[in-house]
Amino acid sequence: MVKLSDIKVGQVFKIEFEGITRDLLKQYAKSSGDTNPIHTNDAVAEAAGLKGVIAHGLFSLGFITKLFEDLLEHEKYGNLIELDVEMRGMVRCGDLLITEATVEKIEGKRVHFDVKQTTITNSDIKDRNGNVIKQFEAGERGYISEKDIERGLVKTKEIPEGILTYRERIATPGQAIIEIFE
Repeated sequence: MVKLSDIKVGQVFKIEFEGITRDLLKQYAKSSGDTNPIHTNDAVAEAAGLKGVIAHGLFSLGFITKLFEDLLEHEKYGNLIELDVEMRGMVRCGDLLITEATVEKIEGKRVHFDVKQTTITNSDIKDRNGNVIKQFEAGERGYISEKDIERGLVKTKEIPEGILTYRERIATPGQAIIEIFE
């Protein structure tokens, strides 16, 4: 049960999803009725200039609404009053999708959030000499651009296998308001 007294300004609610696959996007296309082939067919997506399939925008948005549905236990303890987001970055197969909502202010029974959905896109793993020992789809297809590098979105970190290169970017920023019933 979520109580207004348990929510504090600055508090972060977060979910992560790491299972974005072509099969899942095909299932989503079938279920949603959005059968645009840029979401299911690499050849069509490439012809459209996308370097490979991208997730449906509403697929990604669903994780934002899921965060609030989970918090409110499917409207048992409150309602999602407003959600305003801007879809800026593509979500791709293999991405880690991180959805966060940070409490910005509380007014009466309404809680205002800053919402941020971030993608982590792995490119490759290199050994200490700079040799690629594993390449992910993003590296193979060139999902990470020079523009990403210039913007400081491409990072590296040491992992047991070597040095991982990845891109971290905000795909969907926005705001939300919930109202607690108590």
